[in-house]
Amino acid sequence: MTIDDIDLLATRLLGGAPCLPTVADAVVGASAIHGRGLFSTRSRDAGEVLCVLDGQIVDVSAFPGVIDALEWNALDPSRLLVRGVRTSYGYINHSVTPNVAIDTDGRTMRTCEAVAAGDEFTMDYLAQPVPAGYRGSDEGQRLG
Repeated sequence: MTIDDIDLLATRLLGGAPCLPTVADAVVGASAIHGRGLFSTRSRDAGEVLCVLDGQIVDVSAFPGVIDALEWNALDPSRLLVRGVRTSYGYINHSVTPNVAIDTDGRTMRTCEAVAAGDEFTMDYLAQPVPAGYRGSDEGQRLG
């Protein structure tokens, strides 16, 4: 499965929508960082909870293919929280100066600085406890 496959699946299952809307007051749009991104439609304070991520907990050693095939975030280096359909989270691009972070619980996503209406949400993918194999593979272009 490729990123194109994930997009096709989301479009077919969601009636043309690009993703399940898991972040309120946010839209998908063209990104100057990479492809498409997720943008806030309103101002947000630092520390505002954007969403609580869900999914299936998957052992990376048992199912390493999920890293490249599905949307996920890391709970720890050996366990991922995997989603079968793209969500708003899947459009957040990487930045070394992020405005969004995931709490140590691996599920709560919040702003780590104030975000203005129209700003793109960004996160440092490698601030998560990602699997070792992820660090050497296209880390600047892909969202885990």
